Amino acid sequence: MPVIYVEHAFQHNADTVWHRIRDFSDLSWLPGVAGCSVKGEGVGAVRTVTTVDGGEVIEALTAMDEQARAFGYRIIKAPGVREETHYQATVEVQPTDSGSTVIWQAQFNGGNAPEEKVEMARQGAEKMYALCLENLAGLLG
Repeated sequence: MPVIYVEHAFQHNADTVWHRIRDFSDLSWLPGVAGCSVKGEGVGAVRTVTTVDGGEVIEALTAMDEQARAFGYRIIKAPGVREETHYQATVEVQPTDSGSTVIWQAQFNGGNAPEEKVEMARQGAEKMYALCLENLAGLLG
């Protein structure tokens, strides 16, 4: 299974960063998001994200661990992502001596897609995750 892995160091403590990203219904820290609605609460909640270009992404919350400052989600539907890819991701905020680090990682099943296409998708997702975390750093100041 292809693995997507991005880390970003923050000068802010882990609690500050966690409180900014922990709300499954608040994606205001992500660039390119026009809106987000959520059905349900806690693990099992499903969010529908509308992007500024009119795309729609549907994700389900699969895990939430306040103590570990981590959550997991799976993509149900997204442009270029089929449900059978079993796209699963986790986001975790870890404390460090100088602030905190966010680790955003995911796995998916490339199926029968050509290896080059799967690698391009993996690299594209890594770039997107990195951009999102850079945007978060800018918002936190």
